[in-house]
Amino acid sequence: MKKNLFLFSSALMIAMLLAACGTAATVEEDTEPVEAPAEDTNASDDESVEESTEDTTTSDDESVEESTEDTTASDDESVEESTEDTTTSDDESVEEAAGTLIQSDEQNYELHVLDGYELTAEEPNKDSLYVSDNSAVFMRIETFSSEDIDFASATESMKQTLKAVNPDTEAVEASNFDGANFKQSAAFEVPSTEGSVTGIVYENDKLIVRLTIFDDNTVNATEDFISMGKTIQSVE
Repeated sequence: MKKNLFLFSSALMIAMLLAACGTAATVEEDTEPVEAPAEDTNASDDESVEESTEDTTTSDDESVEESTEDTTASDDESVEESTEDTTTSDDESVEEAAGTLIQSDEQNYELHVLDGYELTAEEPNKDSLYVSDNSAVFMRIETFSSEDIDFASATESMKQTLKAVNPDTEAVEASNFDGANFKQSAAFEVPSTEGSVTGIVYENDKLIVRLTIFDDNTVNATEDFISMGKTIQSVE
């Protein structure tokens, strides 16, 4: 009986030892595979985060660079356009203001007189703007209010003056006068023994102006006279 109990106890202990070994092996096998995925996952996440950060940084840097280039280009173009516009405007102002502003002693107007020319009173209501070293080359200036004379009458009077200079030649329209900036204008010319005579009538805001230019072929001052004559303005 004692022998049987001893055998039973031994068998039971052996069974328990085997069971314990089996459980330990199972736990070890179950535990080892779990650690590997954890390491792979962390590595994958780190790589993903690093790649995402690099991509985002690169994209942001490129966007900032492109934005900066576009803004710089736009600013440069704006500055260039602004500079060109200002330069053009300044050049036009200089051209319009060329010469010295002089007021007539006899009539109610002022004009810009270029160097080399002088303005003097010729007779009542008539001034003479002449070449400083050749008084025979000059422009007669007459100004009227619209109440004193109308444009048609002033033009007809100018044509009669040209006819008296050269009765044998019909006056032709002068091509070197641009009256686009005036309300009304007319310009004619005839040849003379010394050169040419040009008659101009124009109406601005407050005056009707009549100009008669006596030029010489050796001087050719008609263009200067026209340029100065177009600056005539009423003086209040």
